[in-house]
Amino acid sequence: MTLRIAACFLLTAAGWAQTVCRPTPKFSPCDLVFDLPGTDPAKTLDLHAEIRSPRHETVRANGFWDGGTRWVVRFTPDEAGPHTFRLTGPGDLMGKEGQLTATDNGKAGWLRAANLHHFALVDGNNLTPHLWMGTVVRNFNGTDLAAWKTLIDTRSAQHFNHVAITLVDEATAATFQSPEFFRTAEEKIRCANERGLIVDIAFFGPNNLMEHLLPTRADRQKWFGYALSRLVPFDVTWQGLEAWESYDNGRPLLKEIGGYLADLDPYKHTRSSRAATTSAPMAEDGWLRYRSYETADDNITVVEQQAFQYPAVNNFAHGVTDTDTFRHRLWNATANGHYPATEVPNEQAAAQMKVWFDFMSTTRYWELEPHFDVENGRALSLDEVEYIVYVEKPGPVTLTVDKHSYDVEWVNPLTGDRTKVKEKTKTEALTFSPPDNTHDWILHVSREGKKAGMLKSYKFDSRDPPLALQVMEGNPEKVPFDIVAPEGDTLQLGQPVRFAIKLKRQTKALQNVRYEWTGEVNVSERGYRVIGTGPEGTFTIPANIATDYPANLHIRLTAVNALGKVYFIDRNYQLKK
Repeated sequence: MTLRIAACFLLTAAGWAQTVCRPTPKFSPCDLVFDLPGTDPAKTLDLHAEIRSPRHETVRANGFWDGGTRWVVRFTPDEAGPHTFRLTGPGDLMGKEGQLTATDNGKAGWLRAANLHHFALVDGNNLTPHLWMGTVVRNFNGTDLAAWKTLIDTRSAQHFNHVAITLVDEATAATFQSPEFFRTAEEKIRCANERGLIVDIAFFGPNNLMEHLLPTRADRQKWFGYALSRLVPFDVTWQGLEAWESYDNGRPLLKEIGGYLADLDPYKHTRSSRAATTSAPMAEDGWLRYRSYETADDNITVVEQQAFQYPAVNNFAHGVTDTDTFRHRLWNATANGHYPATEVPNEQAAAQMKVWFDFMSTTRYWELEPHFDVENGRALSLDEVEYIVYVEKPGPVTLTVDKHSYDVEWVNPLTGDRTKVKEKTKTEALTFSPPDNTHDWILHVSREGKKAGMLKSYKFDSRDPPLALQVMEGNPEKVPFDIVAPEGDTLQLGQPVRFAIKLKRQTKALQNVRYEWTGEVNVSERGYRVIGTGPEGTFTIPANIATDYPANLHIRLTAVNALGKVYFIDRNYQLKK
């Protein structure tokens, strides 16, 4: 076979040269490019490289066809220094060895879930907190490169560090398997990575698009083998399917995708699925590492934050055009413990997200959890260290804290301006009024000296023992409410159904309760759906909740009281079509 090696490769009679790519910054892709005439891209070609790092860790990078006679093995070094590789491939490539050099660029590592509900960039044993702030771009494929670069430059300057895209949509159905399609997408992904943004990739658009384009498992296995060989070296997270709930078999398909990621992603990028409401139904399937939301309903977000591990990101502003509404949703999502990963309606909203980022960067955000002991506000806290209270309706705020001296300030969420409250206090119940009542405010109560000391003796998680999920209370004698509707034991698919609860007693803790109603047909293995929120209302069971009817429908009501205690009640119904 005639073999020609592209310019970045040097092959001489004496063997491989020691430099095969220009020195590559760590956590950046390096392409080993081959010209292989006579190969058939329709047939499987076993071209791959095993790359060993300076720490003697080995990863496998699979080759892919890039059009014509061009083949590529793409690899990302995750530590500085010389990396050696050994090729497997046709003809003279078999067994060839070479070396590439990775340079240190200060990047803190690959993204991972950390603590109970937060993120870190991980490089070996070093963990750096990651303050996720993302934007969702709906028309990724329809955005030309010049407009994309302008958007990325703008968002990077505003401190955004994530951009969410949908890789394959209806408009690209005719080209989504071609090298040209991927090269166009990769140029945009590389642009975002070079400017410090991680790209969150939903592989396919909603409404069964993946099954329509790739109807068999063999089709999907081939496409993901090709796509992941190209995409895994980039700085990405995986977001499965857009609006997974719109797929008839969304949960099984996501398990299948999870298997491809486990086999073909040596960098173990963090993964979830884009959701129409919540991706939490996959939390027990073994592959999910963060929860994704598209909702501003505090019933859902408060309840699931207390019920599930893994961090949460939320597209809370889907469909929002008003900047004040956007800001209110941003800070309410924050108080729920969620990170913003949202559509940004205008530059004023983007500027207010920069205010959010600049303020949150001064906190121990990677340890904050919802704090419930507050009146006229919603709060996060690291007990005895820091409290952040969102006051949506300005007025006096009372916050119960551990007894210490605290620094107190008001933060304007429109501008980021800070107004110090002169006195420090050792009382447990703090009451303060905002500087004015013209807009919402942030109350920041912290022990800045304590925080400074904690940074000197650095611990990523300062709690001892680490924070854990509470045990949910399901004992009927201890649950303070009953389900009084739906009545009977039979429900009709597609028909509106009344739901309601009745409190067994009246207490302060039960004056503000968050309720989430979910429905699931366990035998279908399609996961639960959120079917209602609040103490009463009407729900309609989704048509794709089961495969066969009649079906046994399991309804769970989960609630969080005003002190953060979680309760649940289960009911079973026969669902008829």
